[in-house]
Amino acid sequence: MEIHKNKLIFTAGLVLVDLALINLGYVLAFLIRYSGNLPAYNFTAYLSTWPWLTLSALTLFYFYGLYGSYRWRWREALASLICVVFFQALAAMALSFLSRGFSFPRTVLLMSPFIQLVLLGIWRRVAWHLERRLQGIRRVIVAGKPQEAVVLAGKLESAPGGSLKVAGLVVDESGGYRLESRGGIWGRWPVLGDISEVSKCLDLVQPEQVFICSALAQEKKAELVYACVAKDKKVFLVPDLYDIMLAQARLDQVDDIPVFTVGSLKISEESLIIKRVIDIIISLAVLVICAPLYLLAGLAIKLDSAGPVFYRQKRLTMQGKPFYLYKFRTMVVNAEKASGPVLATEDDPRVTRVGRFLRAARIDEIPQMINVLKGDMSIVGPRPERPFFVNELIKETPEYAYRMNVKSGITGLAQIAGRYSTSAENKLKYDLLYTKSYSLAKDLAILLQTIKVILMKDKAS
Repeated sequence: MEIHKNKLIFTAGLVLVDLALINLGYVLAFLIRYSGNLPAYNFTAYLSTWPWLTLSALTLFYFYGLYGSYRWRWREALASLICVVFFQALAAMALSFLSRGFSFPRTVLLMSPFIQLVLLGIWRRVAWHLERRLQGIRRVIVAGKPQEAVVLAGKLESAPGGSLKVAGLVVDESGGYRLESRGGIWGRWPVLGDISEVSKCLDLVQPEQVFICSALAQEKKAELVYACVAKDKKVFLVPDLYDIMLAQARLDQVDDIPVFTVGSLKISEESLIIKRVIDIIISLAVLVICAPLYLLAGLAIKLDSAGPVFYRQKRLTMQGKPFYLYKFRTMVVNAEKASGPVLATEDDPRVTRVGRFLRAARIDEIPQMINVLKGDMSIVGPRPERPFFVNELIKETPEYAYRMNVKSGITGLAQIAGRYSTSAENKLKYDLLYTKSYSLAKDLAILLQTIKVILMKDKAS
């Protein structure tokens, strides 16, 4: 209860200081522009509209998750701050255009984002460290099959901020592993007991949270959840593909029997039409605006290495339809001549010097707007994969075929929520969740979050 109270006070403090610094940025920009003076005409106009600027800033802070980010790395928080300041600048420009009495000089509009970013960066860096101290270390238990539990435990303890400490594992003996004695070690964590003994384990360790792995049978998950609820322990369940199928299920009733209506993994025809219109508008706009960038990227590629500027590769889109995806070439010519089809790695030696920059800035993806315009792809959707890897992944995970119920995209939920090293199974879960919960608002949210991802090297590809 005390931790929850401290968190509420801390969040309230974040909101107040954030909004104060946003407005202080405008005031300082006025003072710099007018050599320490605040001209009545300009500043009175600002005072009459500051509530709208403050509201837009609060909305952006909330949208980019800056009031619930204690698990984030600092560079992720900084990337979110950059996005907030950028879109706040656009909001200020829009207000100055729409409101004739809102007399912001252009110099103030240009200076204020930089001042705001410096002020917020310093403040949020201090708050980032303070938040971790207030949060404290939470004792958790991981329950599941031994190997999966060890992997999850490692991820939890390596999470940013070191806020989670795994007190032990509760394992499923039915998979062939037998407990020789209570207190044995698996990985580097003590084994507390079998799933059937979970109530005793909870009493022994008194964890604050319990994490349940996805590979357990449904009856084992139910046993764990019931025991945790009875002991008033917070439960986090890693979903398997069946759980994702139940996501967004609608509660219905047949006579006096409650039932869940499970929707299909498809986007409605009406939404597809609207989505296609938006794709055409955005792709045309990007192709026109980025035309000078095309020339610069093409010239840099030619000067850096021999070969064509563009690279074509066969990929699969909706319903397994093949198409050729366009990208700026970032690898040496015939990169797979010796190895055959292989997935790119984070520090792939086949990538050229210019290619590394193009990939880091995501500039190599811009030619895919041609694919969007042609109708091969959408702006938002699961990333298209090569036929060879699709066939291999379907053999391992038949549910992978559901991923192609929607058109492939340039960016998607897996790209903004995952990391470069995220497993193919977890990326698949994000892609299926996107399809299950599709809406135009979600597409817009993914697009705005993609801007943050571009600023982060380790996000999913």
